[in-house]
Parts: sequence; structure tokens; C-alpha cells
Amino acid sequence: MILRVSSMGRRDRHDIIIDILRKASSGTRKTELMSDVGLSYTQTKQYLNVLLNNGLLETIEKRRLRTTKKGLEFLEKCSECFLFSWEKQRRKAASK
Repeated sequence: MILRVSSMGRRDRHDIIIDILRKASSGTRKTELMSDVGLSYTQTKQYLNVLLNNGLLETIEKRRLRTTKKGLEFLEKCSECFLFSWEKQRRKAASK
């Protein structure tokens, strides 16, 4: 599934999940996350359900979300992945 987001171009699920986990690493509210990542309410709700159910995000305090240790490990693995780095470089070159 590829989503069209006006200010961010085309992103796939993997990119969106990474964006969510990065934004939530220091703790954030759902509305801030929705705005920062550029998702609709429905899309945000779907992604958060998946990430919460898989233990990559957790709810802290009142209505705040934070990336879990498992989520941070996932981000670390993604940054080590050759294909992830290649895709990022390809996008950078295409935007020039």
C-alpha cells in the first residue's frame, strides 16, 4: 500500500512506520504525531493499533505515546539495513 501525502511525496508503510517510531521516541501526543507524520486520523489510528499491538509503541502518562525498547531496536536494525540506506539515497537523488 502506497500512500500519497502532499508535502511528503509517496511513502510506503515501512517509511511511515519508521517516521512514527522516530517521532514517538521522546514521547508525543497522538495529534502531534498525526500532524508531524502527515497522516489522517483514520490512517494514524490504523498504524498506532498495529504498532501498539506489536509492542513497538507504548502509552505513557495520559494519552502520550512513546517508542518502546523493541521499537528502538527495530529502528536500529532498519538503519543498519543496506536496502534502507540505498532507498534513502535514491530518493535524495531523485528529489534534486
